[in-house]
Amino acid sequence: MSYDVVALVAERPDEPAIINALRGVDPELRLHRHKDTGVLQIRDGDGRLLATLEPGQRVEAAGEVERLLGAEVVAGLPDRFWWTEARARPDEQGREVAHRLADRLALTLGGAVWTSGAADFGLWEESEHPAAERAAARAVLVAQDRDVVPFSSWLSDAVATHAGRKTLQVLTPPTARLTYGVRTFLAGPLGRWVVRGQDGGHYDGLTGLAVHWDHTYGFLADKEPSGPNWAAREPGAAPEPGFLVGFAEGAGTQVVVDVSALHPGPAAPRPGRAAEIVAEHLAGHAPAAWGPHEPALREWDRERIARFAAERGPRASILYLAGPLGRGQPLAGQISLTHRGGRLLERVSIVAGFEERESVPFGALPDLVRALAAEGLLENLRVRHVPGHSDTTCGPVWAGPPTPVGVAIGPDRLRAIGLGRAQAGPVRGTLVGEGEDRALWYPVVQDAASPLKGLWLMQRQTDYLASASPG
Repeated sequence: MSYDVVALVAERPDEPAIINALRGVDPELRLHRHKDTGVLQIRDGDGRLLATLEPGQRVEAAGEVERLLGAEVVAGLPDRFWWTEARARPDEQGREVAHRLADRLALTLGGAVWTSGAADFGLWEESEHPAAERAAARAVLVAQDRDVVPFSSWLSDAVATHAGRKTLQVLTPPTARLTYGVRTFLAGPLGRWVVRGQDGGHYDGLTGLAVHWDHTYGFLADKEPSGPNWAAREPGAAPEPGFLVGFAEGAGTQVVVDVSALHPGPAAPRPGRAAEIVAEHLAGHAPAAWGPHEPALREWDRERIARFAAERGPRASILYLAGPLGRGQPLAGQISLTHRGGRLLERVSIVAGFEERESVPFGALPDLVRALAAEGLLENLRVRHVPGHSDTTCGPVWAGPPTPVGVAIGPDRLRAIGLGRAQAGPVRGTLVGEGEDRALWYPVVQDAASPLKGLWLMQRQTDYLASASPG
């Protein structure tokens, strides 16, 4: 499935409303519930799958919808409305059914309809997952023909369904951009971004290298990049023409802050507070929305985040967050929650976008470290920046390596290492905070004459601190 249709409606699109709308499209169509995913399937009289429909989600943060779909789609809708998304098989009948169903929902419940591109990639095959374009033995391919590709519930469910067995590969046209959440996942070992080139070929959206379809591993590069100086060792492995377009010269700046905090138990600060502190120092405002996938449709509320995590029990959680649209700097990120015995490990990764590098508040970073440490929310911190779109999205072009800004260790880790030893590494730290809340901030960029030297310094400092830590 690869053709997307979203109905934004004023009233709840419950199952009876969907059934009534479907009857208005074609009385022969039938609604089924997928046995593994819970999404609704629309089949014709012969049992052929035409489209899948996600249950409606309440929209509390309209800015996220506007960010992904455009301002004109939400014009005229009430402050609270509903998001219902269908994915259709990329043929004429599938697209028509999804379109007509969304139109009838919007007509009867009040609202508007958004559609993706035609999604005619020529790769679609019937597969076991309703979101998949095609499946290999150890990979599942999801096609997305849209301007901004979020880490949607479809992608989240595809990852959960194939956890540990298959990688997730996302296929887009070259005009698409990824949200920070999608890019982060696809840059890891379990993902790949595949771009359909203008000539019909395919290449990796992060490396620019040509890829081909393999029935075992999905899309593969002829030679996968690995190790330092790989390009020098493989001079014939050139990226897609146009991938190296000098994007960094006219781009804005994206600043990424990664923080980890280890909460001691149930009485610890509620998850989400570290994200608030980072966002306020970096972008000038707290997050506005959160959710278990994108778009993040729920209003920011740490009490609800805590309840959500508690309801999942010992299972790990990844939550997505976004800043308010049109106020302060654009902001996106995610929170990962993992239980370690009776303790909760919270990892926060936030990106803020700036049109000019000169407007980045680098001088606020020591205060950020101090604030996190004072509230017991700092074990480790890392900051880097990279050329990029100021809206925090990522396109399939080379932006250059990330430039390190600095790393920090929190009070518990500083006490465990000892101040003298913590200051004996390749980068000297700046002590911030008072008394038991003291932390060390290592401004790596001040010691770096180039991004590559900065990366080397940051790696040396990180390795040194790891070796100096007891246990």
